[in-house]
Amino acid sequence: MPLVTEHAYLNYQYADSEKLRIRQEAHRLYSERTDNFMEWVLDLLDPQPGECVADVGSGHGIYHPFLARRGAQIIAVDASLGMLAEAVVNARRDNLSVSAVQANAERIPLADGCCDRLMANHMLYHVPDKLAALREMGRVVKTGGRLLFSTNSADNGARMTQLHAEAAEELGLHADNRSPIADFTVESGEPLVRSVFPNAELVMRDDAFLFPTADAFLAYYASMRIDALMDGPADGSHRAPLIEIVRGKVQAIIDAESVFRMSKAVGCFVVNL
Repeated sequence: MPLVTEHAYLNYQYADSEKLRIRQEAHRLYSERTDNFMEWVLDLLDPQPGECVADVGSGHGIYHPFLARRGAQIIAVDASLGMLAEAVVNARRDNLSVSAVQANAERIPLADGCCDRLMANHMLYHVPDKLAALREMGRVVKTGGRLLFSTNSADNGARMTQLHAEAAEELGLHADNRSPIADFTVESGEPLVRSVFPNAELVMRDDAFLFPTADAFLAYYASMRIDALMDGPADGSHRAPLIEIVRGKVQAIIDAESVFRMSKAVGCFVVNL
């Protein structure tokens, strides 16, 4: 079972939003493209005022203020109670109307065709039965509605993967060099999505991180890739030495290039029912 679908790892990553927020903040601060990624996604989803939008794998609700400004009625669906609790708190703080539903994507407790739009952003690689999830998400959207599934390309963060592998080797560890989301990248996800939705359109977005300091990169690296090991210590004792080795490598690149640039292409599968 891939690490990103294991229950213990998901609980470690998503019991609350701390690690997710670190990654989201890195995208906000250090993206090469200056246009807002979430607005780009919602332009593709194109929710209309008054429409019901299901946000499956909603996390703490980062898209919800953007959806609300477009007049959408929001249903947040997530397997993590901790994430949903934060989404509800954030909605109350921002005076948003958000309904929260705890559920796995393979079994969503919503009626057939009850939603006008549905989005599942960067979450299907966490789902063990992706085909069941895709069919279930299609079930809850009405005829004439739209679904959107976003994910990364297989080479997203390739420079980080290489540095991680080099650092692990120096410690006598073996890095897992696969994409941590290998089971649902743009490339591996396309045939899966089209097997359920033959008319799915793939829209790509090329972008990159521009990390100005080693610490900026290390916060991102330590929030997830650091644990991609074939034989990593269960107690997490690998993390501190890996960080110090990677710090030196990244700093050398910044000294030579003035910035640490790392590609992060993303794709959205857009389905009209």
